[in-house]
Amino acid sequence: MTDKNNWSEINNNISEIKDKIKNSINENDLTSDLKASLKNTVASASATLNELKRNIEKTVTDEEIKEEAKTIISKIASELEENLHELTSTVSDYFDNKSSYEEE
Repeated sequence: MTDKNNWSEINNNISEIKDKIKNSINENDLTSDLKASLKNTVASASATLNELKRNIEKTVTDEEIKEEAKTIISKIASELEENLHELTSTVSDYFDNKSSYEEE
């Protein structure tokens, strides 16, 4: 009877390990997908801002207004990129901490 219990316990342990590995892989995929999605969103926003800069360059005739608008757009693009890096880091830290907590 103890052999059956041992095999049952081993089987349960293997199932638990398999589930933990599967969950870890799913979380890693989720993290990667989220990062990729954020990068794509920022790339799209950056392309839009660059297009806006080109349109301002072509249509605005007042040089002072043109330069001020381009400066503002550049600041927006920089801030957007900075926020992406912070957000990506925060998401990574969250999943790393969650994984560490679950392992304990």
